[in-house]
Amino acid sequence: MKFLFVVRHGDTKANEQGINAGPLDYPMSKRGKKSIEYIADELSKTKIDRIYASPVFRAQETAKILAKPHMLEVETLEGVTEAKLKREFVGKKGREHILTDPQAFDETYEQLQSRMIEAAEKIGKVRGSNAILVSHGDPIAALLNYVVERTSGKNYYVLHPEAGSLSVLEYGEPMKLHSFNYHRKPFSRF
Repeated sequence: MKFLFVVRHGDTKANEQGINAGPLDYPMSKRGKKSIEYIADELSKTKIDRIYASPVFRAQETAKILAKPHMLEVETLEGVTEAKLKREFVGKKGREHILTDPQAFDETYEQLQSRMIEAAEKIGKVRGSNAILVSHGDPIAALLNYVVERTSGKNYYVLHPEAGSLSVLEYGEPMKLHSFNYHRKPFSRF
């Protein structure tokens, strides 16, 4: 079996303040780093051959923490970058999402989903076993929704990962979702 461990970058001040970060370089907060260190520790027990990340700073920062236990270099993938938010929304208060606020984006949901599927397929063709992919909320949601829609035949947009969370996909035909939104202290809100 071959798995793709999909991680949403750790929390940033932008996440915590409800700001549309877009491509801006917001570093992870202390809470964000702690969440990613927890996932890194959990994944340190798993054989990982490659680590890929969006070029955006918070994703690169997250990927470097995840790569450390495996002594791997992070490979940058342009196709998994943040959804292309229109300039007037970047750095402003608000939490636009590509399906609920499509007018705020310079790409369609279909374009976003297509580039995420292409990236996942490209990673799947690389020789080796497991890989980690670090990206952002809307791009990960688009990929996960594609996987779930292919297996269920229904249209979903309920799978939106929290910052600092891990979802696990198994390669195969069709690709399967094994775990969604795993993170440190999953029951701390209750």
